[in-house]
Amino acid sequence: MIINKHFFGLMLCLSFLFAHGQQKVIELPLGSKKLLVRIIEPEGFSPDKAYPILLGPGLDGGNLNTGCRFFGSNAEKYGWILIESLVHMEKRAVVKVLVEYLKKEYKVNELFILGFSANSIDAFQIASTYNHLFTGVIGMPGNPNISNLTTLKRLVNTKVLMIVGEKDVYWKNRAKKAKEIMDSHKIKNTLVVIPNGGHILDELAGKPLFDLLGKMISSKTNQ
Repeated sequence: MIINKHFFGLMLCLSFLFAHGQQKVIELPLGSKKLLVRIIEPEGFSPDKAYPILLGPGLDGGNLNTGCRFFGSNAEKYGWILIESLVHMEKRAVVKVLVEYLKKEYKVNELFILGFSANSIDAFQIASTYNHLFTGVIGMPGNPNISNLTTLKRLVNTKVLMIVGEKDVYWKNRAKKAKEIMDSHKIKNTLVVIPNGGHILDELAGKPLFDLLGKMISSKTNQ
């Protein structure tokens, strides 16, 4: 990992500011570029314990103030290692670089990826491309591409969670159709429709989301 002097100073500052929040910021080298990544470790973190890991969007434009809105304000409280980055928007090979780093640094229990709206297209593509690495994928809202059955069937051993607002008709209809197709191909999936919910589901930020993710981890069959 390569860190310049300016960023090293920033990391020291962040380490001090976030000591109680279990957060750290790194840069992963990508040839001539770097991927900015924030890692949120859970309270009581132990390097000897395995944790589920969730890759979410965030840090738009390299701005540390633009994290993943759905992780909530107390993201360290839910027992997950949470990742904020723009890996969804990079070349697919960058995902492998990030995952290899995480596996080197942590005992990876289960690995999930979260996408929001158009960003979920990338999340599902990543989960399909690296289906041997990912336990599950969450679209909030979002759904896999059902027009390509070959690609879709790569998710047969992946848990799929689609969350959509009741009033978000376009994405709700897409998710319902995707569920029908996945059910017919025995792809594990759950569709959650939030009553009176719109496109941006801020009411699920934090604990409500992680409650759903807890059920996703323990689920064995389609719902």
